[in-house]
Amino acid sequence: MSENENYDVVVVGGGAAGLNGALALARSRRSVLVVDAGDPRNAPAGHVHNFLSRDGTPPSELYAAGRAEVRRYGGRVEAGRVTALARDGERFGVRIGAPASERTATARRLLVATGVRDVLPDVPGLAARWGIDVLHCRTATAGRSGTSASASCPPARPPSTRPCCSSNSVRT
Repeated sequence: MSENENYDVVVVGGGAAGLNGALALARSRRSVLVVDAGDPRNAPAGHVHNFLSRDGTPPSELYAAGRAEVRRYGGRVEAGRVTALARDGERFGVRIGAPASERTATARRLLVATGVRDVLPDVPGLAARWGIDVLHCRTATAGRSGTSASASCPPARPPSTRPCCSSNSVRT
């Protein structure tokens, strides 16, 4: 990879939101680079739910399909971690990688789609069951045939005022 690659947009985060944004931009003939650290929030989940035409799809398959769509329109998608962002006049400098193999890309715009990170309470066995039968969103898993959540983290606010899947999460 060359130093100082230039793009219209660098997307930080290769989950559903980042890939969808990158797809729209690439289809609009914008040069796009997606940098994905590869640790999506829903990695422990067996399937994606409440996602039109993809209900029941494993998250890894959804992301693979999204990466292929972005590439089909000329976008670049790569594994890596953004380590720094800086504004330099009309462009943003985006540092990618570890110090020994770091490089810089520049972009006219940034799309930061890093999502949220669940912060689990210190309860023995909770982390091992997270996404299996201890679930973060009762709504997304409610329709699974023959199953019910054995545990669910309580909402931070009354259900009528909180968006789905946001309880006990912090932005990263």
